[in-house]
Amino acid sequence: MRHLLKIAVIAAAVALPQFTVAQDGMRFPPIAAEKFTAKQKTFAEAQGKGQRASNVNQGPFRLYLRSPDFGMAAIAMSDYLRWGTGLEPRLVELAILIAARNWSSSYVWHAHYPLAIKGGLDPSVGADIAAGRRPARMKDDEALIYDLLTQIYRDRNVTDATFNATVAKFGDKGLADIVGIASYYGVTSMSLIATKTTAQPTDEPPLQTLAQVFPR
Repeated sequence: MRHLLKIAVIAAAVALPQFTVAQDGMRFPPIAAEKFTAKQKTFAEAQGKGQRASNVNQGPFRLYLRSPDFGMAAIAMSDYLRWGTGLEPRLVELAILIAARNWSSSYVWHAHYPLAIKGGLDPSVGADIAAGRRPARMKDDEALIYDLLTQIYRDRNVTDATFNATVAKFGDKGLADIVGIASYYGVTSMSLIATKTTAQPTDEPPLQTLAQVFPR
């Protein structure tokens, strides 16, 4: 039952932007289910049944569908990183938002901003990240994640002070999982870039176009 609930939440989160996705120049048109290869059928079935199965022609799944072995591995990684790390949803979603900001992925941002707020993230934190500012109202554990990922993205380096503080708070596994979450959403964002998939904002603060994503 818990696994089925996770699949349902995955589908809901990924399907969220479907009504606002930009269509101009979108690559990889939908593949009809009757034209799926055997592996594509397996991949589609892994997403669930009925309405959820249509997700394979949406968002990053459209790219995953073209290489279903990769797609299956990607979804397994997503399942663990979203729900299996033991990190609070607030912190998981913060790491995803930081990845979305780094890649300027409107689709990931649109899908995960409301989940971050629902998970307990202060809305001002997301608004500051969208604008390319260091958030002023982060909690201590959020600031650790922000500093770790910001340094990786911006500086291609992590200071000893940031590394040691993050390990002290989250442990070796926690640090590895935080890096893994951001890295997976790099895969997602790159898939969306390759397929020219974007989403228009609704109630969330839109990602601003920035010359430099993170402040120095």
